[in-house]
Amino acid sequence: MGEIMKKLMDKLFSVDKKIVIFLFIISFIGIITGALYMTVLSNPDKTLVHDTLISFLENVEPSNYVEALRGNLILNLLMVALIWLLGFSVVGLPIIIFLLFYKSFVISFSLSSFIANYGLKGTLIGFLYQFPHQLIMLIVYLYLGCYALRVSFLLVESIIRRKNLDFKLIMNRYLLVLIVSLITIVLMTLFETFITPYLLKNVINML
Repeated sequence: MGEIMKKLMDKLFSVDKKIVIFLFIISFIGIITGALYMTVLSNPDKTLVHDTLISFLENVEPSNYVEALRGNLILNLLMVALIWLLGFSVVGLPIIIFLLFYKSFVISFSLSSFIANYGLKGTLIGFLYQFPHQLIMLIVYLYLGCYALRVSFLLVESIIRRKNLDFKLIMNRYLLVLIVSLITIVLMTLFETFITPYLLKNVINML
């Protein structure tokens, strides 16, 4: 049993450290950019963000949880599927990098928007809005992105050097990574749809 778990962990977490560091840097840049973006918005744009937050807080609980769950699942699963499929394409490299940057940017911008408009109270609201589901989903996207880039690099290397690849081994590992990512994303989407609105509503009522 222990040997099986060890092999499973090796398949799930044997990623090139250089790729991991590179994607973490991309995400960090996205977080910094998102945090600073609120400060450079024009007054009309800041007003628009403020009005959007007010509307969101007034309607924090969805009127139809089934529709909300369907919408969230479609968006989140599409993100996973897109990153995974892009791993089979050289053209997909910059797109994967952009998607991870954009996801980090959105998370950071959302949090900074709450803080800028509601101060200390906004910090708590923004934290509940993001944690833990958005953070875990970002980690999943980074995790999947690492493997997607690795697969893409292997394909490029095989073409340039005319080197044969054990495609079955690559696909077995890549499919396992996809399955783990999908399960985690579904669980976090359920949390986002059913738990987060409840927590936010109670905190808003207390504040």
